[in-house]
Amino acid sequence: MTAPALPDHQRPEHWGNQLSAAHNFYRVSSWVYRSEQPSSGLLPLLKQKNIKTVINLRTHDRNSSILEGENIQVIHLPIRTWAMNREQLLGIMQYLKQAQHSGQKVLIHCYHGSDRTGASIAMYRIVFENWSTEQALLEMKHGGYGYHVIWKNIERLFSTENIQWTQQQLQSPEQK
Repeated sequence: MTAPALPDHQRPEHWGNQLSAAHNFYRVSSWVYRSEQPSSGLLPLLKQKNIKTVINLRTHDRNSSILEGENIQVIHLPIRTWAMNREQLLGIMQYLKQAQHSGQKVLIHCYHGSDRTGASIAMYRIVFENWSTEQALLEMKHGGYGYHVIWKNIERLFSTENIQWTQQQLQSPEQK
């Protein structure tokens, strides 16, 4: 069961901007995008948006054949939804920080583009865009991305302690 999306007239404009419903493809910011597992149908949109880095959160790497020869860096960070932890979210944030510093546009995806991707985008919103935890979780659950309410463990990742830890790790000298 997925969390209900807010009706369009209640959906804040600063939430992700849908670019393709067929691919659950959204622009999150000027340089961060989210989607479900990329297919050949999504490839023209990735090219159009000049996305050069793809972070794959699936346990299986299904990007190789689709993105091969496309001048796109694929970063495979396998995450099991039921066992997602703060270290994995930190790894994603570290890659986002590198991409931001090098001016790269990034796509984050998992299978549906809902749960693992949603948690990653929520942490991005908190760490990079200074959103409140409540705002980020509201978008994650009710933004229309298909968040599955069964994953209660994901929301627990957003404790004050975990957020502060992630921010501190990103600020440490070896991360700069």
